[in-house]
Amino acid sequence: MRRYNDLMLMQAPPSTPIIVRVVEPSEVSGLGTVLMQAVGLTGVIALGALGFGIVLASAIIGYRKLKARGVTDEEAAQTQSLGLTPPAHK
Repeated sequence: MRRYNDLMLMQAPPSTPIIVRVVEPSEVSGLGTVLMQAVGLTGVIALGALGFGIVLASAIIGYRKLKARGVTDEEAAQTQSLGLTPPAHK
């Protein structure tokens, strides 16, 4: 152990100084600021999901309309009604 200490004392100090920068702590955000930032992020996610839903719904409805145009009267006559519509009053 003594020999290790002697070796450590014999070493020359580093030729370049070590510079340490002290960073001042940032201003602590209040609860209101944190909540507003969270609501902002949630709002962006919600608007993105809403936009994606509208685009996807438009694509599905458009596809179904295009598919329905290709159905002939003969093909439509072969389908069977499920009886979900109430009968018309006379």
